Amino acid sequence: MRLFLFFSCLFVGLQAQAGLVILQYHHVDESTPAITSVSPEVFRSHMQLLEDEGMTVVDLEDAMLNLLAGEPLPERAVAITFDDAYQSIFDHAWPELNGRDWPFTVFVNTDAVDGRYSDMMDWDALRTLQKHGALIANHTRSHPYLLEVPAGTTAREWWENEINGAEKRIEEETGRSPKIFAYPYGEYTPELVNWLKNEGYIAFGQQSGAVGATSHPQVIPRFPASGAYADTNTLKTKLHSLPFAIQPEDSADPILTGKAPGLTLHIPVQDFLPRQLACYAAGVGKLALQTEEDNGIVEVTMQQDSPVRSGRSRYNCTAPSLSQPGRYYWYSQLWINTDIKNR
Repeated sequence: MRLFLFFSCLFVGLQAQAGLVILQYHHVDESTPAITSVSPEVFRSHMQLLEDEGMTVVDLEDAMLNLLAGEPLPERAVAITFDDAYQSIFDHAWPELNGRDWPFTVFVNTDAVDGRYSDMMDWDALRTLQKHGALIANHTRSHPYLLEVPAGTTAREWWENEINGAEKRIEEETGRSPKIFAYPYGEYTPELVNWLKNEGYIAFGQQSGAVGATSHPQVIPRFPASGAYADTNTLKTKLHSLPFAIQPEDSADPILTGKAPGLTLHIPVQDFLPRQLACYAAGVGKLALQTEEDNGIVEVTMQQDSPVRSGRSRYNCTAPSLSQPGRYYWYSQLWINTDIKNR
């Protein structure tokens, strides 16, 4: 009996902790660039998949505040986000979401909305979405490469203009300043991360992975769900992903220096076997790992053999859950090659 109780308690201790999966979309249209688009038909199939898999669609702002406060989230929580405020979101995505009474977030480039670009929603449309439960959030004024500071200004002046300037416009037009921010192109630096932290923002990238209580509040992952990532079979696996309990300080500087990037992670061993941990480099494949386990923490070091040649790349690390077969822990580290323009 005592042995049974011991293993029962051990199993409970290994149970996967509920996290949050965030999906990222841009266009919901058949005539827009394929790399950032899903057709209305594919978007409908994604929303049906959420229903079929028993996902709980949550408000992004509420979910993040709860996570960071240590409050529990519903099982299989997912948040839906759109970047750039395209008109196709209003025309094709909102009817699907509104019919299900699901919340979602639109990250807005305010200059494009102010300029009444033909493919963008206007403020009236965004206010309509807000009245029906959408969060209108910050994606800068002009969607620049924030790493490329214009001559004649400082980085802080640049960020103040692009980010706080957009936040001011959002507050003027919607009456709210949620300080929920998405990096253009998913790009950030440690300096920008610290500036956003000091300014009180929660910030979202485009690297993949599930969100947990220990996720870096200014480097929150999202799963792109457009273009090459729109396949429902792979999306299903991502919907059920779980967060490693990796601390914010393990988030590496993503800026490459010409050498092959190295990464070291310290992962509490909960609900997975260290020998089943696998890490992959985009366009390269599975990486050789050096691991050392001490006091319930596995230190994992990895480095691909050659420098990154593309504008952006990632290391993705996964491990299968012991308590929930078919689900995987997932963490991603972004790399940015600033030698390549128009990344």
